[in-house]
Amino acid sequence: MDLIRFNLIMLAFYFPSLILHEYGHALVGRLIGLRLKSVSIGKGEPFLRIGHFSVARKQFWEGLYQSHPSEIPLRSGQRAALLLGGIFANFIAGTFVAGLSLLFPSPVMHLLAPPFIQLSIIFILFNLIPIRLTSGFPSDGLQLKRLFFNKNSRTD
Repeated sequence: MDLIRFNLIMLAFYFPSLILHEYGHALVGRLIGLRLKSVSIGKGEPFLRIGHFSVARKQFWEGLYQSHPSEIPLRSGQRAALLLGGIFANFIAGTFVAGLSLLFPSPVMHLLAPPFIQLSIIFILFNLIPIRLTSGFPSDGLQLKRLFFNKNSRTD
């Protein structure tokens, strides 16, 4: 497969993977008792809003999960699970597609599975890097680093 086609397919899977990542956080949040406030793609005034989901034009390559403030403070294990929820969702999706491509080999799977699997790996690795994103929010990796190595630092 040529590189341009491969990259175009990866680009097509980017936003579904980003949304999946943010809803992975939301699912874990729900499992530990948090109520979903919003899932946002981009920053600023949204041009699309469907229930608690919104899309904005600025920094549309980043996503954000927000929950309502919890009445009970989260323990560090719960906070870690919440931060890893998005990464875990990307891992599950990539593994699922890899399994499907092995169980049901076809030209379509041969075309679509490798870019999706590689994008899932990129999401996993990128989100574990401890950096501050262009939106100003800390990455999942930076929040995990602060949670476990900087006991006096904030994780938001």
